[in-house]
Amino acid sequence: MAHDDDIVDTDMILQMAFEDAAKRRPDGSSALSDFEQAAAAILWVHALAVPRLFLGMTRMPPREHLLRIVDWYLAYVRRGKRHVSPEFSPVPYEEREPLAMRLHALIEAWSPPGLPAEITEVARAVLHAEGMLAPPGGWDNSPEPEMPPEEFLYWPEGVPALLKSKRQGPGDRERGHS
Repeated sequence: MAHDDDIVDTDMILQMAFEDAAKRRPDGSSALSDFEQAAAAILWVHALAVPRLFLGMTRMPPREHLLRIVDWYLAYVRRGKRHVSPEFSPVPYEEREPLAMRLHALIEAWSPPGLPAEITEVARAVLHAEGMLAPPGGWDNSPEPEMPPEEFLYWPEGVPALLKSKRQGPGDRERGHS
């Protein structure tokens, strides 16, 4: 059962998982894959909103990967979806698409390394338009994640933490073997 303080509605995810196979589209996509892409995109936008986390990663995403991620976010917005429980009201949802398009243009023009302040500012604005508030003290004071961002962010090859878990057998995880 979803709670008011849940960021993601787990009941919704379970319902989508059960209905996923029955509602596959001709292109093979589904409501569940749409959700997975939206969640991956929001996590990456969050990483761009916190330069300390983004620049502290041991690997950098290719620009093309970030463009693909923003395209996923744009598709989610254009479907009129809202998967994040709003932290304030009213939420300026109508700002999501123009902000995401601006983020896409900035990433397209970006030459890593480094993270331009304008990308960070627009990423923060996207999160606000999604209904998310900055942590107390602002985005620069975001708490450290429990695992390195490189482990939970979606990369071209997938999500490293999930890939690692698939390589381990259930017994290995229970015994603490990696």
